[in-house]
Amino acid sequence: MKIEFNENVILQDSKPYYEQVYDYLDNLIVNGSLRAGDRLPSEKELENIFNLSKITIRRAIQELAYENKVVKVSGKGTFVQKPKLEPLTALTSFSENMLAQGYQPSYTNSKVSLVDPHPKVANSLGIAKNEKVLEIYRLMMADDLPMTIQHAYLPLYIYKKNSKIFTPETINSISLYKILEIELGIELYRAEERVDAAKASQLEADNLQLKKDDLVLIIERVTFSRQEKPVEYVKMIYAANRYRYKVELFRAPKKSIERR
Repeated sequence: MKIEFNENVILQDSKPYYEQVYDYLDNLIVNGSLRAGDRLPSEKELENIFNLSKITIRRAIQELAYENKVVKVSGKGTFVQKPKLEPLTALTSFSENMLAQGYQPSYTNSKVSLVDPHPKVANSLGIAKNEKVLEIYRLMMADDLPMTIQHAYLPLYIYKKNSKIFTPETINSISLYKILEIELGIELYRAEERVDAAKASQLEADNLQLKKDDLVLIIERVTFSRQEKPVEYVKMIYAANRYRYKVELFRAPKKSIERR
């Protein structure tokens, strides 16, 4: 996309020049003049536009790159990044989250099997260590871009409610929460989550179109029914360059804080 830059950019002495260049370019990204995939002018071109040194221009670009607003591609230039996706402040499925942010969710490579649970899974689901669980694996996409690898585990009693529905073909085509709520009549109520950072294994990198040891976010969730019964333990492995975690925090009443 060709951008006509204002040749009469007036820089103020009261603010560092690199910040003003950053603000100018950031505003073009925010207002949509520069869209995801667009290439920024070269550093030399920006030097001429702003009449500033290479060091100053480079600092502004580095700040944009640090905030994941642009990405440098060796030999090709600097390009505007797609904004990172982030979770809604509610208990939602992957598909609900993607649709709310304007992306089309889809699933692929689904696998379904009954397995012996890892002690962590058994403990999270409140079941005996020798009791089988339903394991669901699938790759989850947003606009056909790999976003996360899902490892979900359901108690055996949920599988027995309607074992015929838990097939790779069905799991490839529908939200798991839709299956639980609409097909099986389980009312989801709340969830507990933990987030960790890790390096992608070779297999994870291949699936998420990353390089081995690239950063991934690992989100573990235990979902509870309205009866406070754990119905799902899930581990999601997100590409950290496409997804960031967001939480909404509220200040507790002062007396509550003082008691602690």
